[in-house]
Amino acid sequence: MKLFRTLISYDQALQVVLAHAHRMVAEIIRFDDALERVLAEDVHSPVDSPPFDRAAMDGYAVRGEDSFGATPRTPVTLKLIRSPSEDESGTQLALKTGECTPIATGKPVPKGSNAVVMLEYTKEQGDMVDIFKPVTPGKNVSARGEDVKQGELVLKAGKRLRPHDIGLLASLRLTTVRVYRKAQIGILSTGDELVDPAELSRAEAAANGLTSKKIADANSYVLTALTQSLGSPYRIGIVHDDYTAILNSVRQTLEGTCDVLLVTGGSSVGSRDYVADAVEELGELLFHGVAIRPGEPVGFGLIKSKPVFILPGYPVATIAAFELLVRPFLYALHGLADERRIIGAIARKKIPSTVGRTDFVRVRMLRDGDDYAVEPVRVSGSGILSSMTKSDGFVVIAANKEGVEEGDRVAVTCYTDL
Repeated sequence: MKLFRTLISYDQALQVVLAHAHRMVAEIIRFDDALERVLAEDVHSPVDSPPFDRAAMDGYAVRGEDSFGATPRTPVTLKLIRSPSEDESGTQLALKTGECTPIATGKPVPKGSNAVVMLEYTKEQGDMVDIFKPVTPGKNVSARGEDVKQGELVLKAGKRLRPHDIGLLASLRLTTVRVYRKAQIGILSTGDELVDPAELSRAEAAANGLTSKKIADANSYVLTALTQSLGSPYRIGIVHDDYTAILNSVRQTLEGTCDVLLVTGGSSVGSRDYVADAVEELGELLFHGVAIRPGEPVGFGLIKSKPVFILPGYPVATIAAFELLVRPFLYALHGLADERRIIGAIARKKIPSTVGRTDFVRVRMLRDGDDYAVEPVRVSGSGILSSMTKSDGFVVIAANKEGVEEGDRVAVTCYTDL
């Protein structure tokens, strides 16, 4: 077995990973299936929105000038036109001076009118309407193109579509969009000690699962959750610490529709850590061992041009390696800019680090007046998964820094809403 003896820097590892993040091909899908998908091209509006001048309120369409001088005590009285008539060609005739007509929210403003008086400030008197409050021309009217003008750039390539973006596409009558295909992400766990908690009944879990010398496979579920908004993850299952079994599982997975393979466990230098050797036999191992903590045994390779990430077995180390290397890779693969929320905060405690190593530090965010303060949840223990659930985000300490001093300002990458 080949052991990693020289660690490469985090910056070097990230550069290698991103160099092999070849953009997914684009596909055209229905707009209402495009939630969370990433646009592969700019979207320009084919129409004005709204497509006509429309009423913003229920009330009466009027010429604004006809309402001038109206007060609650001395209303202006206009002639009520129930429905503007049409000429012989079917074209609606314009309202004349001194006339008004009922109108509902969203309806086209009749010709000859330029404002809407709210219903609350009117009173019908037979064929006349009293106006108790004046309106200026344009008042309570949404002008044509007020929201979006024809030809306007409304959504840029690389944007992940959110619910209101879907609504905008609908309002512009754009029924299809070009998006990047979601990568098929295979997730494979290795280890004789692992058991899939989903396959155990409560009785079995108590009898021979979590209470015995077996460990619940948390990594594959964490990775599935981390990747499902970016790609299409699927769990392959658990492979025992057997070189041939691991080799065959990796080979068979990549011969299928899998675009990216994430393998957890078997990444270190123990006598039963076979994953790096399997990747090297099947393809090319580009690096194995990065100067990060936690997550040092992380590796990356290519098998028939398909990327394979070798992730540590400890859950926190897996998450750290994912956030530092896999997530940026998946963003680049789908043409998406890094969208993680980053907040500046003041360190309440010293956070030590070693020069030459990039540290991934779990932190808890606290309000400090109008600002935020931050303190580490735990600075060691890559198997302590609860440290992630107790944290609000993480701080990355660069390899050229000797930690963070109390009172220093740091950048916190958040994974919870604050």
